[in-house]
Amino acid sequence: MLVYWLAPPLVKPDPGAEVQLQFAAGEDPIREAVLEIIGGNGSDRAELFKDGLLLDWQMFVPGYTLALAAVFGFGTLFLYRSASRTWARRALAITAVPLVADCAENLFLYLGLERLDGDPDWAFTWAAYCAQVKWTVVVPLVAAALWAGTTLAFRLVLRPRAEVQGPQPPHPRAVVRSAHKLADGSESWWDDPDVIAPPAAPHSATPLADWTAPYTPPSPNGAARPGPKDSAKARWHTRALQLPGREPAEVGICASGGGIRSASVVLGALQALRDAGVVRAARYLVSVSGGGFTAGAFQLALTPEQPRDKKGKPFVRADLATPEDVFAPGSPEEDHVRRHAKYLADSPKEKLQAAGTVLRGMFVSLGMLALIFTVAGMYLHAFYSFVPLTDLDSLRHPDGRVPDFRPYAHVRIPVLALIALAGVVTLVASLVRASTGKSRPAWVRSTIKTIVALALAVAAYTVVFPAVIWFFVWLADTQTLLPKGGRGVSLLAVLTAAATWLGALYTAAHKSVKKLKPDGDTAGMFSKSGKSITVQSSTGWVKAIVCWLVLLLLGFFGLALLSWVAVYAGEWDWWWKWGLPVALLVLPFLIDQTTFSLHPFYRQRLAGAFAVRRAVLKDGSVGGLPYDYNAEPTSLSTHARKVDRFPQVIFAASAAVSLRNRTAPGRPAVPFTFASDYVGGPDTGWVRTSTMEATARPLIRRDITVQSAVAVSGAAFASAMGTQTMFFERLLALSNLRLGTWVPNPAYLAELAKYGPDWTMPRLPRMRRLRYQLQELVGRYSDTSPMLLCTDGGHFDNLGLVEMLRLRCRTIYVIDSSGDTPPLATTLAQAVTLAYEDLGVVIEFPKEEVLKLVPGSAAPLKPTEGMAALNARFSASCVVTGTIKYPEPVLFDPDAPPSDEGTIIFAKANLTPDMSYELLSYALKEKAFPRQATFDQWFDHAQFDAYRALGHFLGTAAGKAGKAGKAGAGGKHRT
Repeated sequence: MLVYWLAPPLVKPDPGAEVQLQFAAGEDPIREAVLEIIGGNGSDRAELFKDGLLLDWQMFVPGYTLALAAVFGFGTLFLYRSASRTWARRALAITAVPLVADCAENLFLYLGLERLDGDPDWAFTWAAYCAQVKWTVVVPLVAAALWAGTTLAFRLVLRPRAEVQGPQPPHPRAVVRSAHKLADGSESWWDDPDVIAPPAAPHSATPLADWTAPYTPPSPNGAARPGPKDSAKARWHTRALQLPGREPAEVGICASGGGIRSASVVLGALQALRDAGVVRAARYLVSVSGGGFTAGAFQLALTPEQPRDKKGKPFVRADLATPEDVFAPGSPEEDHVRRHAKYLADSPKEKLQAAGTVLRGMFVSLGMLALIFTVAGMYLHAFYSFVPLTDLDSLRHPDGRVPDFRPYAHVRIPVLALIALAGVVTLVASLVRASTGKSRPAWVRSTIKTIVALALAVAAYTVVFPAVIWFFVWLADTQTLLPKGGRGVSLLAVLTAAATWLGALYTAAHKSVKKLKPDGDTAGMFSKSGKSITVQSSTGWVKAIVCWLVLLLLGFFGLALLSWVAVYAGEWDWWWKWGLPVALLVLPFLIDQTTFSLHPFYRQRLAGAFAVRRAVLKDGSVGGLPYDYNAEPTSLSTHARKVDRFPQVIFAASAAVSLRNRTAPGRPAVPFTFASDYVGGPDTGWVRTSTMEATARPLIRRDITVQSAVAVSGAAFASAMGTQTMFFERLLALSNLRLGTWVPNPAYLAELAKYGPDWTMPRLPRMRRLRYQLQELVGRYSDTSPMLLCTDGGHFDNLGLVEMLRLRCRTIYVIDSSGDTPPLATTLAQAVTLAYEDLGVVIEFPKEEVLKLVPGSAAPLKPTEGMAALNARFSASCVVTGTIKYPEPVLFDPDAPPSDEGTIIFAKANLTPDMSYELLSYALKEKAFPRQATFDQWFDHAQFDAYRALGHFLGTAAGKAGKAGKAGAGGKHRT
């Protein structure tokens, strides 16, 4: 305690003795405990303790109170995030609690020492009550103050980067525009901004003047801008903001997600749509997940960028493919992809490499987790050694007997008093509300929550933590499953690591086969094959049980390690006591968490399978030349640029955001796209791709490439999976078996470019530190943090349809190979609903037509007995046509008046009786075709060819439907 070094040079009691005196009421009887602490009759020592209490009042209590108040006050003013400032404000208010408790504790101790010859019991008892509240609150407050103070100090010294780098040549501050102002016309559309800031979140508690701006000049295409009273159209303008250079178009193509299954189908569909002239006419190609595998492959095969040697000169001719023949049947590109359809791992060497990558990432993750629990145990050891709320010495018993657990004797009164205080405040607030009719103010609700939190903190330190430590010591002493002491903890660590590795692999790769009745219910074990549909699924109760068992084992190991360290840390050598906390402080700043996840491996394997050019080889022949993964970074701004006679490729991903005002109902994710011109989405803002590339640090810049965009858009299993279950996400985060990556947040870059650099802003990190993996573990994602976690676009919209509607296309071709569970196309239904919720766009299909997609709706083939297994799976059609109703007229064609109507041509990966004999034969052999599980990413050549042929059939049918629609519209839709 600081007072013992700043006070005048007198003989002072030991700090530990004063703490023992504070909790003397925990002993029985109290008088003997107090006399033992102060020594004998202790009249002189009692006076010395009373002098120490006076010094506490004069120096120590005001000193630490002012220090805490200063740190939290600065945090309230200068911490970057509003949530952090709110947290600092509450901590500032809570600082009064240990101040009052410490003063009251010193008063009761003083009165008790004055009455040593009388009745001091009541005074020492109340002093113990106050000491419990003080210590259980002040220690977390000090830790929080150290974090806040260190954060502010580092930001003051290490200021953020001086500028957001714009396009060449870089300028001091990028051009920033507000999405809302661009939408309502109050800022010039043609300034070609580098950064577009997102609008305020819907239902935001902080109103902005921009939302009520009455300025509504004409838009560039002649349609009137919406005013503040036309909120629906205003939302359409904001949510579907036309980015510079992305004009409305006649034709767009959507390629759905579904892993290698979807990649194969989309390949065949694009081949057929090219023959029908649709690909040449299309302005945009929006791809999701597996559809992005093929879209990225087309883009990289057509890019004008050429492989170059160290001197920057092209070393091989690799510009032979054209939009008319790239990935044509029998082409070198198609042959390369077919041979690498098992892109994750094909040979035994690659399988060992994949297993080793998973194992490495898991050891890094579990190692950091074990380090955190170890340091937490060391903290509890230090705390309970100094503050006697439990007796750790009695647990280190030499004779092997564990004493009965007894919580601190005087824990009930503080907890009950705090809960009662919260109840009184609630009752008073309710009476005031009943008499005035006004709702309780926010500060009253915050006060009630704070008091309850204080009660829980007291209970945790005095009951919960000691009970956990005692339980695991008792378990180790009475059970014989594991050796006692450190050997038992080590063996438990090995078993936990092995179970986590096997459990994570099982949950990620397991697929089950089930039979469904025509109405979608699960068929019984003895159902006839002709009366059911076979599908593969990657979910099920077995996987859920495995996930929960592994998570429980991880939690059990962590608490066992914490308890063992809390009891025995005092016996360690000094280098362990200092080395482990220092390692916990240093390692999170040296390890990039994304590097040790599966994302780099996944990105490289996808690049090896789909990144290929047509080139003249050394012997003069023409073949597929794979990209050099390490030598040629496929930057988005260069390698994803639009190619003549081929649509602009936009990779649809999603960004994890926890704010409900930002996310669509039921989807804790927001849309996020990667393209050659802009990166971002309506909820995060947009940044010019070249600007983000120039601003991001080298390690993070690797994820702003075509190859990374393909991998991120296809990050199907990650620690943030939209509507997926929480337990599965947590297991992936803990085991490091996760895809997706963290990229710079456009909203942060907008603030940095517009207002910065400001010392209070966090720096754009050089690497993804431990805090980002911890965010994935707890599932908390801010929309204002410097980095965003981007994962599979299917976690928002697996068709890419909503993103295509933002681009304003008149005719949209949708290739759906998402693998819905029959009978209905649920992914389409979800996308249609989301389009209305997010954009106000209405999509309608004739019911009698869309029901033709249902398996079993086709007329049965004869002979019915021999074809019974297929007849139950046949749909009457695989293509349906619907209508699109935009919220306002769109200028699709400069030579025609604006229109608010469009057409959607939806092609579903179903079986129909008119398919080729080869497809029907394969379908009869593979009962789950074409609904094999998305988690099956090991396609052989037969699977690849079957799904490619299915896609070609879909594309041909969709092309015919497009021509029929064009003829029906009098040739209005140009394809």
